[in-house]
Amino acid sequence: MLIAVDVGNTNVTVGVLKDSLVLRSVKFPTALLRSRKKAVAALRFKFGDIHAMEKNIKAVYACSVVPALKKNLLSVFSSFFKKDVIVIGDGVVVPIINRYRIPSQVGQDRLVNAYAGLKMFGPGIIIVDFGTAITFDIVSKKAEYLGGLIVPGLRLMQDALHKKTALLPYVELSKPIETIGKDTVSSIRSGIVYGAAGMCEFIIKRLIEKECKGFKVITTGGDAELIRPYSSYLCVIEEFLILKGLGLIFKSQSSLR
Repeated sequence: MLIAVDVGNTNVTVGVLKDSLVLRSVKFPTALLRSRKKAVAALRFKFGDIHAMEKNIKAVYACSVVPALKKNLLSVFSSFFKKDVIVIGDGVVVPIINRYRIPSQVGQDRLVNAYAGLKMFGPGIIIVDFGTAITFDIVSKKAEYLGGLIVPGLRLMQDALHKKTALLPYVELSKPIETIGKDTVSSIRSGIVYGAAGMCEFIIKRLIEKECKGFKVITTGGDAELIRPYSSYLCVIEEFLILKGLGLIFKSQSSLR
């Protein structure tokens, strides 16, 4: 089994994988990783019995977009799971051809998603990840990572409206009841959800018309299910795409040994 860890800007997601199957998972706020005690408590809540399976855990693979928490990431997960933590990008390269103009600028999470999408769905894919930022990543029909687009995610829109204005409240995101909001809360909710869906619809349509004709669209990330009903493109959702990508990279590394 493999412990796969995705450290995002908003949440940390941890999964126990056997082959490509996620047996169990837990998600907790990334801020908890700043405290070793709180992070361990969050892990113990879901993986309290993990030590009974220690002999079956082969490795801990992690992908992080928060460099400042690397020390805590290594400390917390190595001590809890009794294994050294392998961080993608530190000696382990995502095995995909990277055509970014400056390859080192691509987030490791985007490359892991691209590799997972390529192995699971084949070449010629658009991966839309609804995280803190919404990212669009393109893998060509030649199986090369081409690049993509980055736009603010739903939570960034939510925070910006509240923090950068004097009167707009913080609104919990959920399915809009109506298109035309009849009060401030419903107006914000409709604006964010329909706005994000419309933006994604336009971007994907343009990609397919211009450079990605016949490409498959794969969707992942925490807000994917919220947006999916409002887009004709977001049909295939892989909740644990990045965790499965870490599993596939571990498998590729194991085959080289």
